[in-house]
Amino acid sequence: IVHETAALERGYVSPFGDTDEYLSRYLGDDYKARFLDLVAASAATGIPVIGSINCIGADERWVEYATAMAGAGAAALELNIYFQPTDRHTPAAELERMYVDVAAKVADAVRVPVAVKLPVRITNMLHLGDALLGRGVRGLTLFNRYFEPDVDIERIAYTSGSPYSSPAELRGVLRPTALASSLLPQLDIAVSTGVHDGEAAVKALLCGARAVQICTAIRNDGFEAIGRIGEFVDAWAKRQGFRSIEAFRGRLDFGSSEPGMFHRVQYMRYFPQENN
Repeated sequence: IVHETAALERGYVSPFGDTDEYLSRYLGDDYKARFLDLVAASAATGIPVIGSINCIGADERWVEYATAMAGAGAAALELNIYFQPTDRHTPAAELERMYVDVAAKVADAVRVPVAVKLPVRITNMLHLGDALLGRGVRGLTLFNRYFEPDVDIERIAYTSGSPYSSPAELRGVLRPTALASSLLPQLDIAVSTGVHDGEAAVKALLCGARAVQICTAIRNDGFEAIGRIGEFVDAWAKRQGFRSIEAFRGRLDFGSSEPGMFHRVQYMRYFPQENN
C-alpha cells in the first residue's frame, strides 16, 4: 500500500497538500475490504483460517486489521513483525520491546489466538518468546521471510532477490524449533521456510513443531504438494511404528536430545578429526 501510494503520488500533485493521506487511506481501505472478503469466503469452507498481518511501524493499524480479520471469521492471527534497525543508538532491547508492544495490543483486542512470526535475527529468541507469552501470544512461527535485496553490478543498483525458499534453509530453523518447543512449551511452534517435502515436515515435527507452513512448494508443484507431504508423514509414521503425530512429535527437542548438538555452533565442528 505504501509503495503504491508513493507511485501514484509522483504522478499527481494535489493543490491541497493532502495527497499522501488521501491515497494511503483510499488504497488501504480498498485492499482491506478485498482481503476481508477473502478471509470470510475462506472461513465459510469450514477450514480454519489464519489471518496474516504485515504492517509498517508500531501504530494502531495492527489492531485495526486484527479486529477486522477476526470479525470476518479468522480463527487465529499471525503477526509478521519486523523492525529494520537503522538507528545505531537504539538498543536491541528497545526493538524487542516494540515487538512485544505490538503483539500485546493485538492480543488484548481480539479473542482468537495470536501468533507472532519472528525474524531470524533476534539475539535471544527464547527471551523474546517468553515476553510475548506473558502478554497473551499463543504461538511462534519460525521464521519471517522478509525482502532481501540483491545488487545489479552492471546497472549499479539494487534489485529484488528471489522471494522463494530452498530446502537447505530448513536447517536454520530446526535447532530454534527444538529449543523453543522444549523451553517454551506453552507456545505452539510453526516452522516456516525450507519445508518442501514430507521429509522436511517430519524433521520439523520431530523437533517439536505443531505445524509447518509451505509456500514455495505449492508455487513449484501446485496444491498437490500438500497431499504428497501428508502421505509421506503417514507412511513414515506407520513404518516407524507410530500411530499418531503426538507419538513422535518432539522426540528430538532440546529436552530429549544430546545437549552437545545444541551448543555446537562453530563451523570447525564439522571437521573434528582435523582439530586434534
